[in-house]
Amino acid sequence: MQAWEEFLSNLEKSLGKKTIDQWLSPLKIVKFDACNLFLEAQDSFQITWFEEHIRPKLKKFINSNGSPIKVHINSLKKPALKQEQPSSPFRVEPDSLNPDMTLENFIDSSSEMSFQLLLELSQNYIPHSHQEPYSFNPFFIYGYKGSGKTHLAQGCAHALSQRGLKVFYIHAQTFTNHVVEAIRLSQMQSFRQDYRNIDVLIIDDIHIFSRKNATQEEFFHTFNALHGKGAQIIITSLFPPNELKEIEPRLISRFEWGITLFLPSSSAEQRKEILLHKAKRLHMDLKEDIIHFIIQSFSSTISVCQALETLALRFPNSSYGLKESEAVLKDLLEKEQLKTITPEKIVHAVAAQYGLRFEDIVGKSQTKECSQPRQIAMYLCRKLLDLPYLKIGSIFSRDHSTVMTNVKSIQKELEKQNTAIISSCFSITKKIEAIKN
Repeated sequence: MQAWEEFLSNLEKSLGKKTIDQWLSPLKIVKFDACNLFLEAQDSFQITWFEEHIRPKLKKFINSNGSPIKVHINSLKKPALKQEQPSSPFRVEPDSLNPDMTLENFIDSSSEMSFQLLLELSQNYIPHSHQEPYSFNPFFIYGYKGSGKTHLAQGCAHALSQRGLKVFYIHAQTFTNHVVEAIRLSQMQSFRQDYRNIDVLIIDDIHIFSRKNATQEEFFHTFNALHGKGAQIIITSLFPPNELKEIEPRLISRFEWGITLFLPSSSAEQRKEILLHKAKRLHMDLKEDIIHFIIQSFSSTISVCQALETLALRFPNSSYGLKESEAVLKDLLEKEQLKTITPEKIVHAVAAQYGLRFEDIVGKSQTKECSQPRQIAMYLCRKLLDLPYLKIGSIFSRDHSTVMTNVKSIQKELEKQNTAIISSCFSITKKIEAIKN
């Protein structure tokens, strides 16, 4: 069936050829017509995997007339009377740690509270003791991509491991893969023994659990077992617990048991510090104009590091100038420009968040309804765009000292983890990203 082949080909771009070959290509086409496709799976587990991972994507499975094609999947294989034993003992292993992602190498002054609390945790945590204030449990960290969540999580894993603790650092997708493999091999008992016989579980990007029902079920019980005996749990996410989509309420409630901390995006000054730090490790001698170009052109630590690594690969042993750098980074620059943020986008997003007009934010009104949104807009112009205080002042018709005071006011509230301000900044930033150029 041509439509099915085209569907698999498109899926391969996001899932990878290995996944398609392992899970979808073996499905047998029994029969089909213009609006139905009947598939035969090798076993019930393949059906379970299909329902969880592929069924939500079938909205894009259509025929030549643009009508949806309904997929029916069954298995004719009867359950085996005796479970086949794996050729080697089933074991789950933690993900490897990046040796550069230590707490000593972490650079981001805007995350001082999060950093200090995790540093105290890594130095003072006593396994299974329920000790306060060091064992906030769980420790839930959220923030934008490139804010440093993974670095902090891996930094904790390094520090706690060096103290001789049994630490499991795992990406959420790896946890899902472990669940899938354990079910396939009928080794859930071994899986649970490995995951529950630890001192610290650090799981990165928990939002990936969205729609993965079997994974969520198993993590719920893993969480309960570890939390019940006082093992420390550290979680990172793009979103705060209450904004996680299609994750069970009982899991979200547990994520909120401990402490939730927000990591803001890095400023231009922090990106420069990270750039210089990484350049030193790569033995790169960057000219000042190239440093300025990278910092002003790329808005996150991830994209800054990608640009630097691209230059290191292209010019490993030769000198180069700004013109050559621009040419080499052309493709990355084009991608970056698609998500360019402007002061106008920031003001529009703030206005939308608070139900105000653009003119209310940049105007003269001193009412309470307008003053705090205006402060947040000024802070985001400084934080996201690194605009000079004078430039921000010209946008909002204020002098630079007023802008400076307002920016510092919002910064202090964020450092104190003011949940209302954090929630507003987080929602506004998502609105900014949604506004098209």
